[in-house]
Amino acid sequence: MLELIGLRFESFVRRFMPDPFVLAIVLTLLTFILAYASTQKSAVELLDFWFNGAKNDNAKSGFWGLLDFAMQMVLVVVTGEAIAASPLVHRALRWMATIPKTAAGSALFVSVVAMSLGWVHWGFGLIAASLLAREVAVQAKSRGVKLHYPLIGAAAYTAQLIWHGGLSGTAPLKVNEANHFLFNLIGKVPFSQTVLTPMNLVACAILLAVVPFVVAAMTPKPETTIEASDETLADRQAVPFEPDHSTIAGTIDASPLSTYVLVAMGVAVLFLHFKSKGFDLNPNIVNFIFLLIGLALHGSPVAYMKAAAQSMKGAAGIVIQFPLYGGIMGLMIGSGLGEQIAGIFTHVATAKTLPFLTYISSVSSKLFIPSGGGEWAVEGPVMLRAAKELGADTGKTIMAVAYGNMVGNMFQPFWALPLLGIMNLKAKEIMGYCLVIFCVAFPLLGAILLLF
Repeated sequence: MLELIGLRFESFVRRFMPDPFVLAIVLTLLTFILAYASTQKSAVELLDFWFNGAKNDNAKSGFWGLLDFAMQMVLVVVTGEAIAASPLVHRALRWMATIPKTAAGSALFVSVVAMSLGWVHWGFGLIAASLLAREVAVQAKSRGVKLHYPLIGAAAYTAQLIWHGGLSGTAPLKVNEANHFLFNLIGKVPFSQTVLTPMNLVACAILLAVVPFVVAAMTPKPETTIEASDETLADRQAVPFEPDHSTIAGTIDASPLSTYVLVAMGVAVLFLHFKSKGFDLNPNIVNFIFLLIGLALHGSPVAYMKAAAQSMKGAAGIVIQFPLYGGIMGLMIGSGLGEQIAGIFTHVATAKTLPFLTYISSVSSKLFIPSGGGEWAVEGPVMLRAAKELGADTGKTIMAVAYGNMVGNMFQPFWALPLLGIMNLKAKEIMGYCLVIFCVAFPLLGAILLLF
């Protein structure tokens, strides 16, 4: 049954879904039109919000507002693949990829690993799952197992289905900080009231128990399987570095001494960071860890650079599309359109129903604001003011925003960009299966918010 549904959804998305860059342009135009039609802002003001960002907002917005974040995402891809290209990790991935023996088992295995790692950290989970998924396809092909490559890509993308309920969730982390932008309204909200509540742990456990089997059940029959081509699965392990010891420069290039000194300095920095800030895995720290691990594994800095250069193709979509979504955020925040959308739901809410309606609002906003931090900046103030007025559970309302953001990844391909680059896939090839996953996960999370 799910196999047929998956194929129908895949066929529909392949026919009608535009390229993610085209989608970003269409969403920009749609947001501009909606903001102009439903707010009191002039076209000139909206253009200013789009390019320069909203004034005094709680997130960096505007066309160039996400440049820092875009660079962080580029480095997640580059440093993550550089680690995978090292001989030691490459062998480990190959071993892990031999564990599943069937097509359905491969989809199940990749999804379980992806969601487990995604709960720990969204960036690490997404990149590790993408690299594993590609290697699973390589090993399956070498054994003659017909693997539906788009489904394996969707299985890896399930790392983004659970992330905001995990240890790196933006909203729970932000409200756990002293003097966050909503501190005067709600104070500091510890993890014990958000991520570590029984409701959230049950929600994440149910997703982890159900979704991988849904993914596996969508495995097509061999005659309809779309296997990855040899070119798609081409080994992107860096060409072995061959040092030239005939010159002083060549000897310096081949020496691991400078690498290990830099790694030692980095380890000291990480020790001080975690000692003073606890389990703070922000994007800069994740990238720093990835960089140090990659350097240590490759030894020579030149060998590391050769490996890193192989992965730049996977970062092209990030570089080009982030500015457009930064502009959309500027329009949503500056015009007040995001607050208007959230307000539609808060006007009819009660203390009991507010978290559920917050969840619906968050899902609605996800198409326009794919960033977890950006959506929290738009939704958080409106929903938490309503929670305070109605006497609703603050932690539950925070997690409702998080749930809407993470389940929305299954119809918003923005965060699939690093995965698509690593696996040589197109968004339309995986999003049909992701929509099926959305149809399963969306009511599950909504029911949990109503029942707890």
